Amino acid sequence: MVKRCIVCNEAEAKYMIKDTSDYYCKECALENFSDLQLLITVEEVAQQLKEFLKKKTERLEKEEQESKEKSSEKDLNEQDNQDREN
Repeated sequence: MVKRCIVCNEAEAKYMIKDTSDYYCKECALENFSDLQLLITVEEVAQQLKEFLKKKTERLEKEEQESKEKSSEKDLNEQDNQDREN
């Protein structure tokens, strides 16, 4: 989803104020802020979100795999017990 500048509402936003929903295109950011380094880029936020989702997905996949392994181990133990009884 493309964010629009809150000042001109026309250009695609490239900058934002951290932890807010205030987005600015480059021209409006230059007009309203003395230093663009005070702002973060929309791309930085997107990268942070991608990294968070990647880690979360990896963790969930690992937990799912561990759960499957425990389930398989439990099934094998039950089968062993049944075999011993017979």
